[in-house]
Amino acid sequence: MVIYKKKKILVTGASGFIGSNLLKSLNRKKFLVSGISNSHTDNYSIKPLSLFSKKKITKYLHEHDFDFVIHLGASVEEYDSVDILKNNCQTTLNLLNACVDAKIKNFIYASSHTVYGLSHYLPIDENHTLNPTTNYGLSKLINENFCKLFSQHDINFTILRISSVYGNGQKERFVIPTLINSCILRNELVVHKYKNGFQIMDFVHVDDVCSSIELACNSKHKFVIYNIASGKPITAFQIAKYLKDLTSVDSIKIRKIKKNTNHFIYDISKAGSELKFKPKIQVS
Repeated sequence: MVIYKKKKILVTGASGFIGSNLLKSLNRKKFLVSGISNSHTDNYSIKPLSLFSKKKITKYLHEHDFDFVIHLGASVEEYDSVDILKNNCQTTLNLLNACVDAKIKNFIYASSHTVYGLSHYLPIDENHTLNPTTNYGLSKLINENFCKLFSQHDINFTILRISSVYGNGQKERFVIPTLINSCILRNELVVHKYKNGFQIMDFVHVDDVCSSIELACNSKHKFVIYNIASGKPITAFQIAKYLKDLTSVDSIKIRKIKKNTNHFIYDISKAGSELKFKPKIQVS
């Protein structure tokens, strides 16, 4: 993989699931990478620094003269719409203003497939209607628009709309860890079947996400958006069948849900042709 060698890279949200994996990947490849996080961590390479302090983040950027800022930091908590918008949008706005002040040239923003909301066609490409149905998705869309607004400055922006991520170290409340823990702890597999069938999903491995971010460091665009996903449809039932074959679980329980679900699978051809992004890991 080719990336600008000896460029200095800052990763926000470096203690999170994607951030911690990205830091390891970049460090293995000997890049000059620093991480910051709102949370304190035992990792000496991650500096606790709140993006709520515009003054502190601006000072930090000036001190280190970064070539790239990779913005992963975000709250996923949905309990309070005001809190999530403040945590995700005010912090991003502070970071962007700091980047302008420090004359940062390249900004990569980790957005989310949730900006699309309900799917009107499959596979979903970057031109699909944007109508998020969650506070988290709304905050990501607002931040995309912040990035577009700030592209009038001398900063190149790459937006990555990342699909459902999985991999080692992911929190238990997500689909794949939930199914795995159900196998291990309760020796059972339960999947939901909706009125319009098992939900069609598009999972992308965290290693492929890290690869896409590294490739984005080679982008020459002033402002560009890419879907980052596997591009391969899969259902919870298919994942459960795969896990059943690997474990001692006897059967898969199907729980019928009396409502429709939203199916999603993404067109990644743009990322493939322009970034040379090609997912290497599939769920099964």
